[in-house]
Amino acid sequence: MLAWWAGLISWIGNGAMFIALPVYVYSRTDSTVATALSVMTGAFATTVLGQVAGVFVDRWHHRRTLIWVNLALAVVTLAFLIGLNLPWWTILPVALAQAALSQFLGPAENALLPTLVGEHLLPAANSLNALNNNLARLIGPALGGVLVARSGFAGVVIMDALSFVLAAGLLLLMRVEDGPHQPATTRQPGAFGQEWLAGLRAVQGQPLLMLSFGLAALVGFGEGFISALMAPWVSTTLRGGGLELGYLMSVQAVGGVLAGALLATFAGRFSTVKLLGWSALLSGLLLAVIFNYALVYPILWPALVLTALAGLPFTAWGTAQMLNLQQESVPEVRGRVFGSYFALFGGAQFLGMAVSGVLGDRLGVQIINVDAMTYLLAGVVALTAVGRYGRKHLVSPQPD
Repeated sequence: MLAWWAGLISWIGNGAMFIALPVYVYSRTDSTVATALSVMTGAFATTVLGQVAGVFVDRWHHRRTLIWVNLALAVVTLAFLIGLNLPWWTILPVALAQAALSQFLGPAENALLPTLVGEHLLPAANSLNALNNNLARLIGPALGGVLVARSGFAGVVIMDALSFVLAAGLLLLMRVEDGPHQPATTRQPGAFGQEWLAGLRAVQGQPLLMLSFGLAALVGFGEGFISALMAPWVSTTLRGGGLELGYLMSVQAVGGVLAGALLATFAGRFSTVKLLGWSALLSGLLLAVIFNYALVYPILWPALVLTALAGLPFTAWGTAQMLNLQQESVPEVRGRVFGSYFALFGGAQFLGMAVSGVLGDRLGVQIINVDAMTYLLAGVVALTAVGRYGRKHLVSPQPD
């Protein structure tokens, strides 16, 4: 419960900042390249530090890692205030530092979760985590849009910093003893490289882990386009601003909340590979409609409805990926597996942001459709693998 609430509060702050930062940069520069640079910092940090963070997470106590990283993030986030009266690019080092620290959160949280629940409850626990994240997406982006409109970027900065402090306080209340799956406290000198390679070998030896990694690279590239171009797309195609962007990001969570609740009950009845395939296909189809209907009917409400529906397959996709990584990796290297996964996703996303930032200025914001195409292709790849893996890799049923 404490971990769940800590994640919810922290994610609310992240959702607000996800809206505020690109809106702030685009309002100051009117450039998709500058907007892309502001969000590329996160993907760059994930690519460079994701695997390194995974090694340390496997060494450290997961709860303590989450506490100290949240406190450090609160301090770094406040540094955004320094750049408000300086050239816009001065916020980039702060965004990079914030993104670098955040690399420890995902591996630590996902490695901690299997130690808090039994194997038979892991599908439900991941589904409830997805519910958590979507509740935050429902609240955070809308709150970020409102704060940007009424109190500016500074209001979002202060709120985001407070969310990290509150999350750390809740995690401090947890009492988790070192168990058989907790990392050892000592390591031989010079073992860092060997530990990192051991994590990579753990992925190479598991076909379903390789499948998840390949799909992450494909979808991550497409997600780079939407990360960099969503704010310009809303501004030019829907003729909106930060408030409208906040609404769009929040309504996606409506479908996500419903999906999280349903998956908590029914996730154990489906093959994770089938869930990956069908959720990716549905996500791609809905994205294609969302990105293109406004060319002939530039009204906001259809985008709100369609984005809410898209929250269902998006949540199913993310839940299936996290569950597959947890089930197919052993506890001793789980942090490194997640670190490598996030690093690969971030690298692909970084590449997508760089390409979309350049093409957006040259070809227009409709190049955002690349995101829909990558989801469709990922769905085809996953469903092709169902015949080989889909039947024998089912979620463990809950015992009577």
